[in-house]
Amino acid sequence: MTIVYRFRPMDYLLDKHHEIEKQELVLSSPRNLNDPIEGYQDVYWEGDEVLWKNLLRHYLLNLLWASHTCAIWDDDTFEEHAIQPMRTREDIPSDDFRNLYDSVCQAFFDERGFSTIASSLASLPRSLKRDSLQLVLSFIHRSALASVLETLRDSSEFFKTWPTVTNPTSSDTTVTMLYSLSDMMADGDEPQALESIASIFGTFKSSVTLSQALQGEVDEIELSTIKAHFLFVSFPSRYIANICDSLIHPNWHTLCFSKECTSLSMWAGYADEHRGAALMFRTDSQSDKAWAELKVNEQTGSSGSGPTNGEIRAPLHAVDYESPPPEVDFFRFLGQLPAPTIISEWYSTPDGKESQLADEFLEDKESWREDLWNHFSSMSTTKLGQWKHEEEIRMVLPDLLGSHGSLRKVTYDLSQLAGVVFGLRTSLENRFEVMRILNNKMQDSDSPPVDFYEMVFDGKNFRKVKIVV
Repeated sequence: MTIVYRFRPMDYLLDKHHEIEKQELVLSSPRNLNDPIEGYQDVYWEGDEVLWKNLLRHYLLNLLWASHTCAIWDDDTFEEHAIQPMRTREDIPSDDFRNLYDSVCQAFFDERGFSTIASSLASLPRSLKRDSLQLVLSFIHRSALASVLETLRDSSEFFKTWPTVTNPTSSDTTVTMLYSLSDMMADGDEPQALESIASIFGTFKSSVTLSQALQGEVDEIELSTIKAHFLFVSFPSRYIANICDSLIHPNWHTLCFSKECTSLSMWAGYADEHRGAALMFRTDSQSDKAWAELKVNEQTGSSGSGPTNGEIRAPLHAVDYESPPPEVDFFRFLGQLPAPTIISEWYSTPDGKESQLADEFLEDKESWREDLWNHFSSMSTTKLGQWKHEEEIRMVLPDLLGSHGSLRKVTYDLSQLAGVVFGLRTSLENRFEVMRILNNKMQDSDSPPVDFYEMVFDGKNFRKVKIVV
């Protein structure tokens, strides 16, 4: 048996969420955690002409969808709906919109001459990563957006007043840029050097928008300006972030513990500046696949009488602060799409061309699935070294059905709770209330007693001391 600690503010344990009374643990999705690069993957793009052509088609589809969303959405939540990575041509909701998409593709590839760009991308001597792909997409973006907006203007009077895209990059200029990029790669420049240069590009374009707003002496940035910035400037980076987050792995939730309770910064950051508590949990011994396990209960289904709960032996993993983020081949690991969709929308083109990945994917799905979950495990348990002081042990639960939102709740048996540690500033009233609730619970349970501790500082050491009740 090993003890792990769960730091919590007191209002979560008592008045606000009653987590002690409910014996409840709350898992969060990566977007709700305090690390903005939680779950980061070192995604790269490398493939044949078919794969690149389909990425560009997918980009156009989402740009069309985003433009339409900006036109009809009246508040700043439009970004939540503007990019739909899972959407394909086949599940476009209407024939009219599908025809619009086909017209956009024709305008971009045929009328604007971008039909050879996929071949140029496939010929690059090295893979593209996030920032270098963003650089490429930003280079073609104005032509892509022009194709979208011109098609929308031709389709409806509603879009007649939309702005015209000025100075769209020509296909010839784009091909020249890709030749230059290919030469840089062939000359042996370090991949990270290219990424560092490319990363500055998006920051520069955002700075221009902010400078213009400041020079305009406005009190706030209007919704129309936010939408314009989204469509004209930030779309390439938002698109890349969305497809990386949505198409490779399912959403997931994590519950964070620590190996120790003697870190001043942990009490300050996660237990309301030492006013909260640290719950001590008994975990089962290590296994081949996990640091330890913790038995919890979660809703596993429903019946006529209501929800049904089941026990989960949830694995706990020690966070890796040493390894770099896992590398993931985007085109090879589209793990969130059904196999027929991968083949029809990504590994083949409407005119019948097929990527070499199609045969590889179909030949050995078991190895593909195993590699995918190894990537998931590494991605969800790796953090930068700057977080090493947390000594984190985490529970990770994938949301395979997409049925959970940003938060996910599980409950624990009282026998799992070994003790409660109070902080240096935890009030007497809150200590009493926690002890009262747990003492009442223990009277109706045959679980081992829950011990209580408080943190003390003796002038030299910060340590926990047992409270004798």
